[in-house]
Amino acid sequence: MKTVFTKIILFGTFLIVCVAQAQDKKQKKEEIIATIICECLENENPKKLSKNFDEKFNDCYTASVLGALISGVPTDKDSTITINSDGTSDKVTEKDKKKAMMLLEKNCETYRNHIASDQQYLEVLDKTVSISCDCISDIPTSISKEEKNNFISECVSQGIAESDAISSLKLDTVEAMKGIISDTKSKLVDDCEALKRVVFSNDEDKLYAYSSDKKATEFYNKGVVESEKGNYKKASKFYKKAEELDDKFAYAWDNLGKAYRELHDYDNAIHAYKKSIAIDSLNPTPLMNIAVAYNYKNDFESAEYWYNKLIDAYPKDPEGYYGLSLTYMRNNKLEESLNSVIDAYFLYKESKSPYSADAEKVMQYLFSLFKEQDKVDSFKKICEDRDIELNID
Repeated sequence: MKTVFTKIILFGTFLIVCVAQAQDKKQKKEEIIATIICECLENENPKKLSKNFDEKFNDCYTASVLGALISGVPTDKDSTITINSDGTSDKVTEKDKKKAMMLLEKNCETYRNHIASDQQYLEVLDKTVSISCDCISDIPTSISKEEKNNFISECVSQGIAESDAISSLKLDTVEAMKGIISDTKSKLVDDCEALKRVVFSNDEDKLYAYSSDKKATEFYNKGVVESEKGNYKKASKFYKKAEELDDKFAYAWDNLGKAYRELHDYDNAIHAYKKSIAIDSLNPTPLMNIAVAYNYKNDFESAEYWYNKLIDAYPKDPEGYYGLSLTYMRNNKLEESLNSVIDAYFLYKESKSPYSADAEKVMQYLFSLFKEQDKVDSFKKICEDRDIELNID
């Protein structure tokens, strides 16, 4: 029998025994898969399994797929068995896998214990995130970014404490604590609207931010109310009236640009942002938003230009590097994208921003793009040179 497979040799004798038993009993594919996975998991060191369960499970699943394929081959015939690069096979369907997982959960104590532990972790994590998000919603938006990030870190600590995560999940190591903190921040980035409002608000007092014209301010405030309702067309009319009364009213131009952007009128959005930049060339809001608008127009060169202007003005602000990374990615400049998101990651970490978790996700996604283009060595070299460690294969 000729066999083509990868990474399965480590299961050697064990796999052969399981397959031989399966052939004798004429088990179904899902039964063979479940049996091999369970035996494979049970043979692993419990501490190592707990630490790298997903990775180990994938290895065991790959072995089980091979076992299921071998068991169906007559022993008196020469045959070639092919497994996909990701350890799957076209001859083992998604339906086969689902049936195997049901059998695994029913009959395999090791797998069942992990599922229960995982479910408990997710429940505690949800509670932690909910408490943290409620805390974040009370953070004022008129303070500095440094103060905001310090308050956010305190809210994460509060969430972990009040959810009783430490004792219920037995977080008795520094590594375990780092894990719950990282997972909490990552989930907050995805699920907590209050976090986005606090982090990305720009309410610090600045020259030209407000207007001395009472009528212009009145129209501006009406525009804010309509924007919050999602009525951007109506809001844009109020902002326009505000800037007509006071053409140096930077916030009116900023919000007019945002309203146009929400209406997919990117040219007028860019015009409004440029008006704001002409009033205050160091205002980070229009510098960032004009780059976003150019990205929506697929004008990546212009987007890169404005993100670099933002970085020049605010070299310690990670948002410029993060946005530039996404622009490079969309323009298939993968090496530049990776370096830029690494810059953002370090700055997020330095400022204790929860968005360091978001930067990590971008790095993980970039790895898949590098892999598609056979550039894994380039990816790893950049990470090594920049002292970045990611849990990837």
